[in-house]
Amino acid sequence: MTGREFDADGVSVRRGWWRMRTRAGRLRIRGARLTLLTSCGVEIDSEVLPRVRATAPWYAPAGFVRLVLAGRTYWVRLTAQRARRAVEAVTAWRHEQ
Repeated sequence: MTGREFDADGVSVRRGWWRMRTRAGRLRIRGARLTLLTSCGVEIDSEVLPRVRATAPWYAPAGFVRLVLAGRTYWVRLTAQRARRAVEAVTAWRHEQ
């Protein structure tokens, strides 16, 4: 995978902080698009990378990434290392432009 490609399986996806969308979903970054999928492969949400903000806030437990896709907030739970790589994959695209 290149610097801006990322793929993670078995992640939990929440809409906002409380509403669980899936417990074993998938986070995929390919080309210039970020996609959140359920465990069955159904798309939850998708957005082009220039309109995505990704952070790992200090107040969230380790491994949680806050994604904002065109104004919609999602919390994705990964391992701490994968969370760092996911944030880097989103921000690397902006630095390459």
